[in-house]
Amino acid sequence: MDPAKARAHKAEPEFFEYNQRDTIVYALGIGARAKEDIRYLYEGAEDFTVFPTYVVAPGLMGSGVAGWPGIDFDLTRILHGEQYIEIFKPLPTDAKLRSERQVIDILDKGKGALILSNITTFNDRNGEKLSLQQFGTFQVGSGGFGGNRSSPHEFAPAAIPQRNPDKVIEQKTTIDQAALYRMGSGDLNPLHIDPMFAKMSGFKEPILHGLCTLGFSTRHVVEAFADNDANKLRAVKVRFSSPVLPGQTLQTEMWREGDRVIFQTKVKETGKVVIANAWAKLDGLDGKAPSTNQSNSSGMTLKSAALFDQIKAELPNHKEKVKQVKGIILYELTAGGKVIGKYTIDLKNGDGDVYEGDAKEKASVTVTVDDEDFVKIAAGELEPTKAFMTGKLKAKGNIMMLQKLQGILQNAQKSKL
Repeated sequence: MDPAKARAHKAEPEFFEYNQRDTIVYALGIGARAKEDIRYLYEGAEDFTVFPTYVVAPGLMGSGVAGWPGIDFDLTRILHGEQYIEIFKPLPTDAKLRSERQVIDILDKGKGALILSNITTFNDRNGEKLSLQQFGTFQVGSGGFGGNRSSPHEFAPAAIPQRNPDKVIEQKTTIDQAALYRMGSGDLNPLHIDPMFAKMSGFKEPILHGLCTLGFSTRHVVEAFADNDANKLRAVKVRFSSPVLPGQTLQTEMWREGDRVIFQTKVKETGKVVIANAWAKLDGLDGKAPSTNQSNSSGMTLKSAALFDQIKAELPNHKEKVKQVKGIILYELTAGGKVIGKYTIDLKNGDGDVYEGDAKEKASVTVTVDDEDFVKIAAGELEPTKAFMTGKLKAKGNIMMLQKLQGILQNAQKSKL
């Protein structure tokens, strides 16, 4: 594995055409129902809408890395580990799309390598950017090449709240679910229909596509928190943790956290978590337009948001260090000299917390830094001391508090924040 060589390669764009019928078959594949979900199934419906996770279909064409320079690829050892989807514009009901692929990083996970591929999809007819996806592909046995274990370009999973879910939706899949989904998504991997191929791959029988389970789960979130209006979906991130067999019942557990819904999906019959540490962002979740704390002037998610998600996920592993810090750090993220977002790391109360927005009580130290510079610091591309000395990073209050925070951050991100 050669991450630098892989990042430098520029692939030719991939093109994908679809029509209303294709999007309807896809919606059926992710469990849409004629009575409750007619807007996704009937082209004559007044509010006919393409369910936004359909963008995985063109994304799959551009997600392959076989033959990619810098990657020693082996299809027999590949697992789809994680998926991120960000929606900029609703998908047209029929379109010709152009998808551009880039390997953004290759992470050394010891027992394997995690290949991060970003797929940006455009409407080829008018040039509008529609979506950004990140495929996290894990190749077993390909680790140990001396690469980084984490990346600031990775969209981090969420920590599951330690309370009962706010909402739960159950839905039984059919024994033909994988057969239907493969027709709607274009993912024709025989693992999902051919019993002999499934056994050769280590499974007793064909399994459901992970992206099918993502579609079911995302529909449940939209149904529960967005009045079943998929146009309110802005982003979704999932981690695939266990396979699903067609015919099993999916149980999506959901927690409302600000403008996000944290969720996980289980197989009801076994209790196994099949989608873990997942989250979705929705418009109007608080009864108002999304706060500028979550978006920059272009409407995209703050680049540094994933770093704070990682820090939050890491806190439960460092309860003793949290007690030692005993402080609150407020980060003001800027672009063009203007504050476009804020995050608070509270290491004073309870077991610690990370949340968007101003500190709920007086901050011990306030850090002001450009959103892109913060990502560069995390990636090791910009020295924190140099950033401070040149005025790119400003700190007000108890600066020593940042040094105490160092231990936790080094585990959340390999380089210094």
